[in-house]
Amino acid sequence: MGKLIKYLSPILIAISVALVFWCVFTTPEEPTVQDATAVGGMLMWGYAIAAAAIVIAVLVAVWDLIQKPEGIKGTIFAGVAVIAIIAGAYFIANGHDYQILDIGNQTNFERGETVIADTSIMVAYVAGAGAILAAIYSAISDALK
Repeated sequence: MGKLIKYLSPILIAISVALVFWCVFTTPEEPTVQDATAVGGMLMWGYAIAAAAIVIAVLVAVWDLIQKPEGIKGTIFAGVAVIAIIAGAYFIANGHDYQILDIGNQTNFERGETVIADTSIMVAYVAGAGAILAAIYSAISDALK
């Protein structure tokens, strides 16, 4: 598994960097819907990477449970925490009543799409904050040893 990640990671990063350059350099300063091909491609790549990360995370967690069944309590706790964070973000997002402009169709996005987008942003904020706190804790913990 380590060798796969070792060789696959640089390839995925190179593809991502190439798509960013394509998106930045081919999209005009005042894009129209027809000019959004590069942006759409970048978004689809992001969705594909996110979906792959979710599937891999779930498969690795299941594999780890099969290898070490004594860790099931921690896995269940982590799963409940993730579900609670997503549910909390959804309920907060559902309470907002703003609209997001859909430039391509000259209208606003539907309520469900707005709630999903807002929920995703909040979950990303919580994940980012958790990563920062984990890095700080790790650095302090290592320094004290």
